[in-house]
Amino acid sequence: MDATGGEFPSGFDREFVTREGHRGYFGRNVLRGLVDGMEGFLEEKRRTPGFRSMGPAALCGFLWLDDPELADCLGRFSNLCVVVSKQGRSERDVAKLGKLKPLADGDNGMLASAFAELTGLDWREEGHAKVVGPGSPMPDLVIPPVRTIGFRRKGPMVPILHTKIVLLGEMWWHDEDGLGGVADVVGFRPERLWVGSANGTHRSRSSLEFGMWLDDPQALKAAGAFLVQLMAHSEALDPDSDVFEPELLPVDFDDEAFAAYAAEFSPEGDESDA
Repeated sequence: MDATGGEFPSGFDREFVTREGHRGYFGRNVLRGLVDGMEGFLEEKRRTPGFRSMGPAALCGFLWLDDPELADCLGRFSNLCVVVSKQGRSERDVAKLGKLKPLADGDNGMLASAFAELTGLDWREEGHAKVVGPGSPMPDLVIPPVRTIGFRRKGPMVPILHTKIVLLGEMWWHDEDGLGGVADVVGFRPERLWVGSANGTHRSRSSLEFGMWLDDPQALKAAGAFLVQLMAHSEALDPDSDVFEPELLPVDFDDEAFAAYAAEFSPEGDESDA
């Protein structure tokens, strides 16, 4: 029996395996299937890491997450980014944010350079895009382990992040770029996708939910593109803004500075004019 004094009967609980070997769950405590799958993935990568592995990684999109077992498991991934819906500022909401702080304060954030869609982005400076000149280093960001997105509710309903998905994979490195030149290259290889109805909350364990694991290449690709967009448009766990205001923006190149730099270092004259 849960804290409300009610409990669904065990007859709702169902577990199945598809012809492809994908495991799925109906009924109560569907999060058990999510955590078990993640634990199995971590053990698999511990025993047989991929070529030039930088460790297991997880990208997640949840309405909210507070389940201790799930949070503990996520915290053991080498690279992690969980994006959740922006929370309010009531006493209850502040207490909820506190439960996620240990996970948010971890040092296992996501390397932005692993994703083409995140290259060229940098943190806002005083509300504006960062200006980059000829001598400026390009951004080398690590996205924190927990981010938020959307609108802070202060009255009427607002659009929210309502997905409950987890994409597991592996970070890898290489010392050559696509043309064979010497370079430090990192990437993310998606391998397993969880989709379902259950939030990452402890209360969801007593509700009737659905969830299953997939490894279809198109599903992995689509989920990855969606989750990277969540990261690109995310904000801190408790941002100042009540509205949708991503903290990451494309850098603003100082065209005049680049033009002056090019003029200073360009050859004097042109032999074709001789």
